[in-house]
Amino acid sequence: MLGTGTWLIGRDTRESGPELEAALVRGLRSQGAIVVLCGVLPTPALALYSATHVAPAAMITASHNPYSDNGVKIFAPGGLKLSDDVERQIEHQLELGLTSDTTPAWPGGPASPGGPVAATPVDMSESVLRHYVQHLVGLFPDGALAGLRVVLDCANGAMSAAAPEAVRALGADVTVIHDTPDGTNINAACGATHTASLAAAVVAAGADVGLAFDGDGDRVIAIDGLGTVIDGDRLIALAALQLQGEGALTADAVVVTVMSNLGFHHAMRAAGIEVVTTGVGDRYVLEALGQGNYAIGGEQSGH
Repeated sequence: MLGTGTWLIGRDTRESGPELEAALVRGLRSQGAIVVLCGVLPTPALALYSATHVAPAAMITASHNPYSDNGVKIFAPGGLKLSDDVERQIEHQLELGLTSDTTPAWPGGPASPGGPVAATPVDMSESVLRHYVQHLVGLFPDGALAGLRVVLDCANGAMSAAAPEAVRALGADVTVIHDTPDGTNINAACGATHTASLAAAVVAAGADVGLAFDGDGDRVIAIDGLGTVIDGDRLIALAALQLQGEGALTADAVVVTVMSNLGFHHAMRAAGIEVVTTGVGDRYVLEALGQGNYAIGGEQSGH
């Protein structure tokens, strides 16, 4: 469905990741695809690399779920989530493959695993992660976080290397917790869905802020200096108000889902900011951002 040129594969820190990665490699290569292994990295890093190289990508992760779960997030060429229509077509092809004695003719490649086998996968894990960190640091002025004491909870997941490096490069005094993944401790009483240990660490360190990521690093929840949780709605509101003050809030609008609370809507209305509401899911937020060329959007969950 997405073609059999170059494919990018990333994964989080679950112990089942390498096995699923190997299976994906076998399937993609059997159809003639060239596979680039991006190693352990955050989902946004893989999406960025997909956008930069206009290649489809597969992220092996179960996000904020326990280590015993795993799955695959697919990005279309350009780092975009798949549309409902493309997802339905893929599911149809999958169902054909599961119910038929013959291998279906996949629209993007050879008719069967007997087709051409591509070259051995290329390992680009170090350079892809470096590309992501450099991109993040490049979004801000030099020393943008100088003077701030920041505690990072990496959920023993994919942000364990990238987040501390990026935040330190921006000048912050960084303390890191839950950054020693062992394959089974991802999201275990830590990360964006379990912020108690981060709140305690922020207060104990007298830090200014704490940031908790989920296992694949595509959501963040904040803790203020008093140990109070700052969820996605409040982070989006803060970002929208700052952008408005800088004259950078396109159309004076912000995009959220139907899960955002009433307080968010009241606060934005009071500031003269239009709220564009979508269905639940960060891909719907992304679609609306693209359609309206809006500057900021997200979900209460921290996407």
